Amino acid sequence: MGRKKRQNPQAANGTNDPKKARADSETGESYLVKKYRPAKNYASMDAFVRYTKSHRMLDASYVRWKTGVTPEKPFVFSTRVGGIDLGWGRGKTREAAMDAACRAAFALVAAHGYNNFSLDDDCLMQAPEDPLPPPPPPPPPPTMHGGLPPPPYPGAPPQPGAAPL
Repeated sequence: MGRKKRQNPQAANGTNDPKKARADSETGESYLVKKYRPAKNYASMDAFVRYTKSHRMLDASYVRWKTGVTPEKPFVFSTRVGGIDLGWGRGKTREAAMDAACRAAFALVAAHGYNNFSLDDDCLMQAPEDPLPPPPPPPPPPTMHGGLPPPPYPGAPPQPGAAPL
């Protein structure tokens, strides 16, 4: 006879759910690590397959993301184990992005014997974000009478540098 736990009202509404926020940035395209066969041989991807297999991470997968994409590198993938993204990578091809994600994951995990993979700018340790667009330029100041300053109103003191009337 234990006490019933009171449910958090935010959890009941589904707000502040990291999985929901993460789902907005994903495309839905994912590949299980143990079943994916790359067309080209990548040492880091082979090592990641062996690592996940030896540690019984049977749900490890490569998940494609929409955020962090650039015109030069249109693919962004993460390595996900147990529902948690370990590392992210971007590349010109799908497999180059997966390779970068595997190298980033090994750098974060610091697994013994898996530290000979080089990191570059495409290996991301944190979830990628789309850069904000630059702010619009400020509007030009209003001009009247063809770019001249407004005429003085009657009774105003003379402007400095103006000839007396």
